[in-house]
Amino acid sequence: MMRDAVLRIAALFSYYGGPLFIADVLKSRFNFNLVFLMTFLPVGFMVIGALCLDDDTRSRWSFGAVWAGRQSLYIVLGMHFYALWCYMDGVRVPDQSLHYIGIAVGVAWSVAYLRAARRWVSAPDHTSTEPIEPS
Repeated sequence: MMRDAVLRIAALFSYYGGPLFIADVLKSRFNFNLVFLMTFLPVGFMVIGALCLDDDTRSRWSFGAVWAGRQSLYIVLGMHFYALWCYMDGVRVPDQSLHYIGIAVGVAWSVAYLRAARRWVSAPDHTSTEPIEPS
């Protein structure tokens, strides 16, 4: 229960970093719903993948969710680094400190998710070699 709450809060703060910066840049050019979907979808996949890290490694659904979360992790990290690059290039926005906090939390959460996903994938199957029926 507590882990899920921390996960959701970390995801929210991760969105406040690079994805929100990119959403602010793109919202004047595209439909707001499309921009929100483009920037939140990778963060959402990371959340779903993180929620599946406790499931069985043989489950196709869990494997697919963790895999999609790992791929989305690279997209979100790219958004964070793009925002940092823009800030170092001189771009200033009114809520820049919020973006800095989001980038810091997002990068830390991404590293933690990547490590947990790698451990989950390499975890041994808990299958028994003993026969199911008595001999």
